[in-house]
Amino acid sequence: MELVVMQNTAELERLEGIITRNLQSFYEVGRALMEIRDRGYYRDVLGFDTFEAYCKSKWDFQRTYAYHLIAAVQVVDDLSSLDDTSKPTNQLQTRPLEKLTTEKRCEAWQRAVETAPEGKVTAAHVYKIVKGMTEQESEAKEKAATRKGGEKEEIDPEFKKAWDQLFVAIKNLKALHWRGMTRDAALKQIQVLLDVIEI
Repeated sequence: MELVVMQNTAELERLEGIITRNLQSFYEVGRALMEIRDRGYYRDVLGFDTFEAYCKSKWDFQRTYAYHLIAAVQVVDDLSSLDDTSKPTNQLQTRPLEKLTTEKRCEAWQRAVETAPEGKVTAAHVYKIVKGMTEQESEAKEKAATRKGGEKEEIDPEFKKAWDQLFVAIKNLKALHWRGMTRDAALKQIQVLLDVIEI
């Protein structure tokens, strides 16, 4: 009987090891894709023109999925500074956190862990936490702007729409380490944009 218990314990440990390794596979895949992209292996070794073409041909990954996997690596790395907090177990849990700064990511993840229904953190719950935080932040900025200027400055809806799209795109590129572009080159391009909109 004792031998059976020992065998079952060993088998349980083996199976739980498989689960643990595979729960983290999104991180390992994202890390590998990041290195392939950053080191240019897709181009230098396999001859693909773009990283996106490599991902599609080799793995049947759409561009957005590959970049979400890579962004998940940064999110998990940022969350590793937290003590005694569970880490994301799948890539979908990291997606809402991608658009936040490191500090806000940590804050949002801690809130999600602390308030998770039945202790289970889902992607939907993380999204709800992030949405609440960003709405609070927007309201606070709006109130501060109103207090500072006395009255709220009107922003053209078309300009606001263009600004929001540009802001998200630039933030995503920053999260992906500018995809081969230096920070200085990015800042020069932003300066060109400022020169264009200067009134």
